[in-house]
Amino acid sequence: MSPLLFYTLPALGGYVMLSIFFLRRPRLLHTPLTPAFRARLAAHRGGSGELLENTMEAMENSMAQRADLLELDCQLTRDGVVVVSHDENLSRQSGLNRNIGSLNFEELPLYKEELEIYFSPGESRGCEPWISWGHLPRPPLGSPIYPSSPSLTPCRTFLFPGHFAHGSDRHMVRLEDVFQRFPRTPMSVEIKEKNEELIQKVASLVRRFDRNKITIWASEKSSIMRKCKAANPEMPVSFTIGRTVWMLLLYYLGLLPFISISEKFFLCFLPTIINRTYFPFSSPGMNKLAAVFSKWVIMRKSLIRHLEERGVQVVFWCLNEESDFEVALSLGATGVMTDYPTALRQYLDQHQPAALAS
Repeated sequence: MSPLLFYTLPALGGYVMLSIFFLRRPRLLHTPLTPAFRARLAAHRGGSGELLENTMEAMENSMAQRADLLELDCQLTRDGVVVVSHDENLSRQSGLNRNIGSLNFEELPLYKEELEIYFSPGESRGCEPWISWGHLPRPPLGSPIYPSSPSLTPCRTFLFPGHFAHGSDRHMVRLEDVFQRFPRTPMSVEIKEKNEELIQKVASLVRRFDRNKITIWASEKSSIMRKCKAANPEMPVSFTIGRTVWMLLLYYLGLLPFISISEKFFLCFLPTIINRTYFPFSSPGMNKLAAVFSKWVIMRKSLIRHLEERGVQVVFWCLNEESDFEVALSLGATGVMTDYPTALRQYLDQHQPAALAS
């Protein structure tokens, strides 16, 4: 054995053992973050599967199911009003091809009488590659409702006629009104664009309603999250895509137990929903590859247990079937984000009585 290997192998073995030891016992190195609440049941877009998304009626319904967290997206109108809306463009929600930022609050149209139940975690656009087919199978390539070539991006015009939400309340709401109606309800507020005015107004509203500890900053982009944290550093933050990749890299290198974590929430898609209700790519082959790879990388009980032990709440989205609830919670996740709060509440009451009692 060469001298280099003589010293390197024992050092490497010692490092691996030390890393595994502290991965399982993170509290020996880190004081766990103290949560202001536990997000067991999170309502996606206020509970968009049962009533029209982001309406006060949908949120009331979710709260009737004892939701622990309302997940919302915010946009800014021309006259500076922060409104709750997933899309900047109003086409999908109302049929009006205008951006929210080009209209005053009083000019905003009503939602359509029914809205497709699907989600797009990326930016809003006229052609949506991320489609939820509900409980129905995805139609084959070449069908009248789906492009004939895998190279074509599935668009809203090719939507399978699956699940739709309806409701009597079709009004877009101000974030301020939501804070007034649910003053102590935890919420996740996602900022999709680098809009300094929007970020500052959200931060100001959170302070005015004394919600610093129960309102989460959420964004996919690290550049936006830095501005959010600067605007109100007292609010808890969730992992961005960039920070998620960084965290996973540290985990597989064995360094995660030794690195501090500022995020309090890991809001992540459940890999098993890819190619079923979540389609990040237009190519079926790429979706299959993404499903296999992300499942291998993310669905690690040791990782989720480590984050939980350090006070980072893990919430998997956007799960609408009982089998997915079971997978997420069996991994040790804090909770589940769903379009159907009633279904998740029934599942939790039937299968998780001990957890709920605690």
